[in-house]
Amino acid sequence: MTARVLIISYFFPPDGGPGTQRALKFARHLWRCGWTPTVLARAAPARRGRWDPEDATLLREIPGHVNVHRIAAPTRAGDWARMLPALDGEETLAWAEAAYHEAARIIRDEFTDAVLITMSPFDLAHLGRRLQAQTGTPVIYDLRDPWALDGWRVHRSRARAAVDADFMGRTLVGADGVIANCDDARRAMLDAFPGLDDGLVTTITNGYDEDDFGSAGAYRRDPGDFRLVHTGSLHARRALSERGILGRLRRFRRHTAEAIDPSGRTLEHLLRAVHLLAQRRHPLAERLRIILAGVPDDATRRQVATAGMMPRIEWTGYLPHTESVALVQGADALFLPLHDVAPGRTSLILPGKTFEYLASGRPVLGCLPDGDARRLVESSPRGYCARPCDAAGIASALSRLHDAWVEGRLDRPAPPAWIARFERRQLAAQLAEFLDRIAGRERQIALRRAA
Repeated sequence: MTARVLIISYFFPPDGGPGTQRALKFARHLWRCGWTPTVLARAAPARRGRWDPEDATLLREIPGHVNVHRIAAPTRAGDWARMLPALDGEETLAWAEAAYHEAARIIRDEFTDAVLITMSPFDLAHLGRRLQAQTGTPVIYDLRDPWALDGWRVHRSRARAAVDADFMGRTLVGADGVIANCDDARRAMLDAFPGLDDGLVTTITNGYDEDDFGSAGAYRRDPGDFRLVHTGSLHARRALSERGILGRLRRFRRHTAEAIDPSGRTLEHLLRAVHLLAQRRHPLAERLRIILAGVPDDATRRQVATAGMMPRIEWTGYLPHTESVALVQGADALFLPLHDVAPGRTSLILPGKTFEYLASGRPVLGCLPDGDARRLVESSPRGYCARPCDAAGIASALSRLHDAWVEGRLDRPAPPAWIARFERRQLAAQLAEFLDRIAGRERQIALRRAA
């Protein structure tokens, strides 16, 4: 008889984007490891925005044996939710309240052995704490991002940031298990919250699924153009909002866990690097074509237009995941940007696309600060790294990439052998082992108490 786990994920197919992949792949592959998942997710919204595009093709990946329960967010929060701090917004807090009753029913009716809550949104922590208290079922928090320790997360006041950090600490210290998605984030959590039991905190990264690469297409090359591909979102709006007098005032009013430079997650420094190459009459300046696969935004368009680079950009719009992987496999190189951090600091973010980029065997231009993401890309024989906001360094990396391309050293996809440990089946096995340990520990405690 297999054990049963309830996976609670606000985002789940037909939701697209990075927030849905992790929960989907765990639900898809856990059964091979002795765990039968049930999923609780939000109902498809009436309207979608930039951060929650639809990808109905992902519905085909949900196995028939996985029951998916969908709950719509009520229009207003009830009494329980109104007493709690909204960590991400009133809508997600109201959803957490509505989801509690369905989650409690599933735990009771399906004899659930463990609950896995993947976040963000972090308002789901309220749901987890209530399920712990009311059902006694072990609850594990899966943090796709490092919550209050994330410099990208903005608060309107220092007091709100303190509430966020305090609630994160109390939630994780009281959890039955905690999963970080990179080692740097795990270490930061243990340092920030001394009450955390390091034996109950593990790292399970994001990854790639071999099935997504099966027939996506071989390497294709237009001999005249160098195709640099980026998939996912860019964040020019955030970066531009912090410029000028009003931007400085906004930064003064906001509070983040650490000082970051958000312009690293835009095209700004890449475009400046191309401008530097053009000044040197480097041939790549004419050959480069940048393909952007993701929901387009006006701020990025303005940034490109200001730089005079519109003819070099191809906008595909949001692509279904399989088409996005095919585009990655057909690139001459892949663009992996991240925000910069202060000197001596380490980034706690490891973008999910990193693993599909590396698994494709294509070269990766990693514009990355120190941290797990940079170490991974530098470990690849086809990794070319620079600091996120260093246009001269990016230009140098592009020049080296171009030389390898001209000499034919990029023709054959050759993903490094070590990337196999990030295949989704391997990651599901890691999760199953952690669930075995946590659920087994809880069973032993319950038996001792009963005795």
